[in-house]
Amino acid sequence: MTTLNFILTFGFVFSLLLSSCESENDPNLNDSKFRLEFSDGSEITENDILFYDSSTHFLFLKKDLEFNQSITGFSVLVDNDTIYTGIMHSCMLSTPPPSPFYITDCFHYGNNILELAFYADSIDLRNDQRIINALKNGNLLRNGLSCHIDSIKVNSFDNYSEVTCTITIKNNDNINYYILDPEKMGELDFNYFTGGLFFQNIDTKVSTGLRWSIPNPDWGNLTINDFSALTSGSEVTYTFKSSDYHKMDNGFYNAIFRFCGTKHNTNEFDLEQDNGRIWVGDAISKIDSILVE
Repeated sequence: MTTLNFILTFGFVFSLLLSSCESENDPNLNDSKFRLEFSDGSEITENDILFYDSSTHFLFLKKDLEFNQSITGFSVLVDNDTIYTGIMHSCMLSTPPPSPFYITDCFHYGNNILELAFYADSIDLRNDQRIINALKNGNLLRNGLSCHIDSIKVNSFDNYSEVTCTITIKNNDNINYYILDPEKMGELDFNYFTGGLFFQNIDTKVSTGLRWSIPNPDWGNLTINDFSALTSGSEVTYTFKSSDYHKMDNGFYNAIFRFCGTKHNTNEFDLEQDNGRIWVGDAISKIDSILVE
């Protein structure tokens, strides 16, 4: 009986040890940790992060980043695995960054909002599944907004073109977001604030956009009254028009639209509102083969 008890006890302990080892070796059972490490040895860990918006690739930090100007590069890691590396790139330079992944030194949205930028035709690893899983496990992941162009109509006249566009904005998170509303801020300011649509003729490759005929639009004076709340999980459709486009010749065009948040006005707002949060970032939508007659 003593021998039998020893065997049973040994088997039970061995199974616990085996289970523990399996848990440690199974990446799906571990809480992987995300961190961003700079070239000077400083780092941003999960303890420093409010959340990561996977739609804009923005890291929202708990406090302002005290950035060392001597920093030249960074690495994004999950546990000890380097997912990708990048460089610091001055926003004062007119040349594109030599690395596909970069961080600018201007911090347009504020020192507590870090944009992980990408410029290349290579594989974009900013939403690598290991990063997404780690941040999700840490309850630090948000999915932000998405924008879709529903329709575009172009009327060309002697010296200009008129563009009417319908878009749908979707809230992919379980919180309310305050977003710019063209019906509240007016079509003129909305078109100028977002930069309007960018067209490219499919055959000639000639690009066309806004003429910017009004030198001082009022979109620099945003207030909270220019925003509307988009409730969690919902979507809204806007139609807006502008006659301030360069004349487009007949043909087929591809079009891009950038729906954006507060941009350079971000520091003027308390992003945390009573019933939600002001959304910050850009949501890009593309549509092909728009006929201009």
